[in-house]
Amino acid sequence: MSTQKLIVYDGQCLLCNRFIQFVLKKDTRAHFIFSSYQGLPSHIEQKGLKVAKGESILYRRFGVWHQKSTAVLWIYRDLFGALHYSQLAWIVPRFLRDVFYEFIARNRYKWFGKNDSCIMPSPTFKKRFIG
Repeated sequence: MSTQKLIVYDGQCLLCNRFIQFVLKKDTRAHFIFSSYQGLPSHIEQKGLKVAKGESILYRRFGVWHQKSTAVLWIYRDLFGALHYSQLAWIVPRFLRDVFYEFIARNRYKWFGKNDSCIMPSPTFKKRFIG
């Protein structure tokens, strides 16, 4: 299995799980693979990556890690293309996008809930998950 486009998410976060379900539904060509932080294999290279407290989504695209709002924007670009309306958010300076991202990330358990353990993928999608 190729790990060219790897989405790493908080497996206990219900918002993150809903996002992953959305990506799975829209990714009809199976370009993405997934791993929760809790199940991330140690052989996945994370050198130089600093995971901020409250991080919910990371995206490794062709060997380059993206975090916070940039990770989400790259996922949407790879999912829907460069002309999708979501790509207008690149106009907003990164520090402002990340303030919004961090606000949601800090409050995601309170607003959306948290599982005690990771949700298991359905048998249909299980081969696209590592760890």
